[in-house]
Amino acid sequence: GSPIRWLVEHRLLVRMSGGRNGTVELPREVGLVLRRDAGPLGPLRTSPPVVSGPPREVKSVDSAGAGQTMEMVRHTEAMLEALTAEPAPVLRSGGVGVRDLRRLARGLGLDEPTTALLFEVAYAAGLTGEMELTGAATTRYGGDQQILPTGGYEVWRAVSLAQRWEQLARAWMSMPRQAGLIGQRDDRDRPISVLSAEAERAGAPAARRAVLAVLADLPPGTAPTTDEVLELLDWRAPRRARGREAAHREVLAEAATLGVTGLGALTTYGRLLLAELTEADERGDDPLGLRSDAESGDASTTVRALDGLLPAPVDHVLVQADLTVVVPGPPDPALAAELDVVAEHESAGGASVHRVTTASIRRALDAGYTADDLHALFRRRSRTPVPQGLTYLVDDVARKHGGLRVGAAGAYVRSDDEALLTEVQADRRLEPLAFRRLAPTVLVTPYQVNRMLIALRDAGYAPVPEDAGGATVLARPKTRRAPARTAIGRAVDPLATPKLPMPRLLGVVEQIRRGEAAARAARRAPAVVRGAPAAGGPTPVSGHGDALAVLQQAVRDKALVWVGYVDAHGATASRLVRPVSIGAGYLRAEDDRTEMLHTFALHRITAAVLEE
Repeated sequence: GSPIRWLVEHRLLVRMSGGRNGTVELPREVGLVLRRDAGPLGPLRTSPPVVSGPPREVKSVDSAGAGQTMEMVRHTEAMLEALTAEPAPVLRSGGVGVRDLRRLARGLGLDEPTTALLFEVAYAAGLTGEMELTGAATTRYGGDQQILPTGGYEVWRAVSLAQRWEQLARAWMSMPRQAGLIGQRDDRDRPISVLSAEAERAGAPAARRAVLAVLADLPPGTAPTTDEVLELLDWRAPRRARGREAAHREVLAEAATLGVTGLGALTTYGRLLLAELTEADERGDDPLGLRSDAESGDASTTVRALDGLLPAPVDHVLVQADLTVVVPGPPDPALAAELDVVAEHESAGGASVHRVTTASIRRALDAGYTADDLHALFRRRSRTPVPQGLTYLVDDVARKHGGLRVGAAGAYVRSDDEALLTEVQADRRLEPLAFRRLAPTVLVTPYQVNRMLIALRDAGYAPVPEDAGGATVLARPKTRRAPARTAIGRAVDPLATPKLPMPRLLGVVEQIRRGEAAARAARRAPAVVRGAPAAGGPTPVSGHGDALAVLQQAVRDKALVWVGYVDAHGATASRLVRPVSIGAGYLRAEDDRTEMLHTFALHRITAAVLEE
């Protein structure tokens, strides 16, 4: 008989207890026999694959990873500053457009996949968010929302470099999105964009933990190849790893980009971060752990380990004669904030270079600095003597700064009589206008002209308005009038005026009368139902009440019935239908031949007979 039955009878398959009928499973012992060298499933591997890569020094691995963390934080900060200057509009379909991603990639000097990864990680860390646009901003940016840094970005900039990296790394490990899908095509052959719903993958955090767990179980400094990592994952969980090779390769590439790994091996601080996240998952805590120093009280072990690898932040600069400012190391948050205001960034690296320009000095003066403040700032921060050219530049720009004043005024009052303007400015009745004297003959107020004119006239003055050229504007006051209306004549009867020609009206009346006569004749004499059996069949029911009873019985029995009725034109007809419901003066029935639902007015039904 059946091969399955033969296998069950010979104990090569076993019926599952408590399962569905006909469900069987393969015993473990039979499976092990089948997985021998000569079996159809291939050899059974009893030990994990061997990693053949040479071990690397742990110090070299940590140094390479720490250098990559500095680059990653620097690029993320530069990307967020670019979004501050020019926010990225959100597409109506969701996500950020390809052109905005390319613009950010060109500005950062990175490729688009790396820029997309940083964009996704910054969003997952809470450093960017959407803002609703209203008014003219909607037309300018071409959408209803735009992506720009949040208030958490300012807090993120104020902490140490290690804390900034830890916040980004935690967000990367826990975000349910696969950044490697960006730029590919979805099921509808549309490109997957940054922050779009198509990049959502619920299994992405588990895939990252699985890959990093493989690296963490190896001895420190071991740098396996990508294929060896995939073989280890396949040996640990064959079913779970099958079909996810591309995602696991992306995890290894992203870990190297973010500085979690260095020289192909898991770093010491990366190992500590993975252990902290694993413990947080076991306790049920928030995996992101986005806490500031004020909230947590002390730094985590990951931050302390990374701090020991990064160069100490510096609080001083070296000002040179060509007005360049060299920062010999990563600047502390306070120094970085000051340099962003007073200097232009030129190059980055272990020692970043800035340049003091006329525009940067003007920007600092606009931000509230004075010339004395800038002199004191350069003297306090510079380990080299401040060049004389920088001092002259600051004084020259400060001397010209504020030579032109720009403000808003609602209206002005001018007069050649200075004493009269003095009286107006001193008048207590006009204090709500908040007059300010710009010149001996000019007063300005933030309020509009009409309000100022009314207030001056109520106070007993005689002001006269003038136009932009100084000419007096005199005009008679406008008399208010209601909108024009049509004079009311004799009443017109709308029914007395025919809307159609008389022959057409007579034809319509004749058709109505014929229909009513046919309906009355149909009610007086029962109509013969066409298609009903002529001899030996059921007798048609002609009375309206009897026909309604037959229809109600057909609704209950879901039986077929012949229905005779008079249509709107007075013609009689019949139809074989299956009644569905009766209510509100209508019969609703279904035609079995066409499977269409018809509605009949009960007062037009003349006969009803059941089909046999």
